[in-house]
Amino acid sequence: MKRNTLKWTVLGGAMAIIIMYGIDMTSAGIERIYGPVEGADEYTETASPEETVNPRNEFAVSQQKKIAELEKELEELKRLASLAEAEYTPAPAPAESIAAENERLPGVPTQNDQPAVNRIADSTSGLLQNMSSEGIRMVVSIFDGLIK
Repeated sequence: MKRNTLKWTVLGGAMAIIIMYGIDMTSAGIERIYGPVEGADEYTETASPEETVNPRNEFAVSQQKKIAELEKELEELKRLASLAEAEYTPAPAPAESIAAENERLPGVPTQNDQPAVNRIADSTSGLLQNMSSEGIRMVVSIFDGLIK
């Protein structure tokens, strides 16, 4: 056993580094998908908004500006709607042409289906996510068993 001590030490150190790297990668992936983990940023500073002298006055002024902008947009939309009504009067389409446009060839998939590449990517990402979460649980249970 004396001769193998160095080999076991190097192997244990390499495994510890690989496990820590894997945990770091999975936590970064989880944060990328679900956002930052709650309570992880205890020591970071968050920017707090500065209080102004009279927030009510600024709020009222900003509300008046928004109301004025919305009224201008409403007038523009009314003008465009009246122009559109004057220009366009749709003719009723015959039922035969509508049915012919919506008819599909048998065996052709609808356009709502996802491409095969997307389905494979989704299933692969789900598999990798499950494997990483189960791997984290396994590592935690190993360290929990060693501690207790």
